[in-house]
Amino acid sequence: MSTSTHVPFAPWRVLIVEDDPVIASVYGRTVRAMDRLEVASVVSRGEDALALLRRQPCDLMLLDLKLAGMSGLSLLQQLRSSGDPIEAIALTACRDSSTVRAIIQRGAIDYLVKPFTVERLRQSLARFLYRASALRNAELDQDAVDQVCAAGRVSKRWLPKGLTQEGVTGVRHALASQLAGASSAEIATITGLARVTARRYLEYLVATDQASVDAHPSGPGRPRKLYKTSA
Repeated sequence: MSTSTHVPFAPWRVLIVEDDPVIASVYGRTVRAMDRLEVASVVSRGEDALALLRRQPCDLMLLDLKLAGMSGLSLLQQLRSSGDPIEAIALTACRDSSTVRAIIQRGAIDYLVKPFTVERLRQSLARFLYRASALRNAELDQDAVDQVCAAGRVSKRWLPKGLTQEGVTGVRHALASQLAGASSAEIATITGLARVTARRYLEYLVATDQASVDAHPSGPGRPRKLYKTSA
């Protein structure tokens, strides 16, 4: 993550590097529609991105590779050589394996081949948030390392408005501690969330195959829903 100073739960700052203003505006709207992200700036040239990052550290860069002047690959190489830890998502029409390999070797967390859907971009941004929520901690356990390395389960869709990756992680850990399963009321008590909010997180985990839910009879009335983390 960037060395920029964050107050707790401040939004992650996203730099968009794209020379097509129409496409850049689509990226900007997609970023702004997601919780915990904000657009720091939009530039059309690699040289401008480099100059901006020297003055204003950011956390994530949406990077077109084919730019006038300095290419996206050269920009990423310079940033890595200078020790800038900014995360990068490559957004490009380049499909050759050597380019993909070079970008991934320089630390890009995802590579999207144009044309791609807005939903695919949302998934990529969610992947960044998934990693970022783990890297906030000074020390990482194996689950958190898997999260950073994308070895664990990664969200299959972007987060609904009002939910955060920190909340997803907290509810998932709380649920994992209940080996026999837990209700939304029990998870709400453990996490300190409102019951309706805990239920929204639990249903999100079920929808993304990170948890399962079963109905258990509990006397008269509606059966009790018990949630369990997926294996």
